[in-house]
Amino acid sequence: MTSSKAYIQHIFSDKLVFEKEVLHVKCDEDRKEVMTLICTDICADKKLAPQVSFLKIKTIEDLNFDNVKITLVQILLTELLSLLREKRYTKVEIENIKTSKKNQKFIYELASIYLRRFSNLFYKEVVNGFFDLIGTANKAENLSPVVLEVIHGSANRKTLLEQHGSGQILYKPEQAWMRVKQARDDKNRQVQVYQIEIVKLIRRVDELKLKISAIVAARALSSKDLKKVTSKLLLDMFTDEEDIQLHTKKTMFSYVPAGELANVLVSIASKSAISSKLPNEQQDFKQIAEFFKRCSKTNTEKYLLERFEEYKHELELKSSTYRDKRLKMQTLRERPLDSFDITLKKVKDAMVYNLQHL
Repeated sequence: MTSSKAYIQHIFSDKLVFEKEVLHVKCDEDRKEVMTLICTDICADKKLAPQVSFLKIKTIEDLNFDNVKITLVQILLTELLSLLREKRYTKVEIENIKTSKKNQKFIYELASIYLRRFSNLFYKEVVNGFFDLIGTANKAENLSPVVLEVIHGSANRKTLLEQHGSGQILYKPEQAWMRVKQARDDKNRQVQVYQIEIVKLIRRVDELKLKISAIVAARALSSKDLKKVTSKLLLDMFTDEEDIQLHTKKTMFSYVPAGELANVLVSIASKSAISSKLPNEQQDFKQIAEFFKRCSKTNTEKYLLERFEEYKHELELKSSTYRDKRLKMQTLRERPLDSFDITLKKVKDAMVYNLQHL
């Protein structure tokens, strides 16, 4: 038996093996995560959307979930074929695996298990589409007829907002529109807070990286390097705030080691102040000279080492906080609207139940 055939037999020997090899699933939490992604794909499927997506149906009487299982089978099969191509199976081998009745039955049974265990995830994704449909209206008066049918029912189907044994949740379309709007606004506000915090963190991280690299570069400078510095370069560095390259050089020179190196820059600035014929330039050069005089006193080897370690430590903390904020913002963006409004949560629960029992 060839290794390729042995691997296929291994994959189809047990559903747990198939899940691990093809779907990278090892536990129920993985299954839920995979099924959530798959449900999103199913609702967006071009062929199936006109039957399952509130954004595509013309009336609630179009809702039909009979073909969902077949679509799930096709998705699982596509994942398998993708894996086999990665493992360089030939077209003939792939076609034989794909058309095998035994393999098809195996995948169909696995799809049935997934739908039986996680159908709730699918119907929740369907209802998310209903909230999206409400959100497409710029005002309550422009709500889609489908939204009105969900609330009031149609000729052949009753309202989808009736709670099992507890009456209807919402009766007025404008209530649904307003709650979706408020939930979306609340979500956007929270996302915006994270965005502002992240922008601040990015700026600080970039600043710290610049300071760290500037200290390293400054400590590598020699007297020969500094004697090449022109008075024009010094003036431009301290007067042009927009040029990034000049700002980078200025940052590096601000960490020039105390003593001889800093004194070289003091000398260049002082001589330029004397030789300049423009009063404004003379004042600028005097200030630059004073700046490097301070550097000559403060930028001791100990001071630079302490700043280097301090910036490195802060960079680690800020980078960690940045990753944490990004993850939280992504999680927030993925949260459905009903998690921001109690009534919308009740609407979703009722609709999920009613869609399951159409």
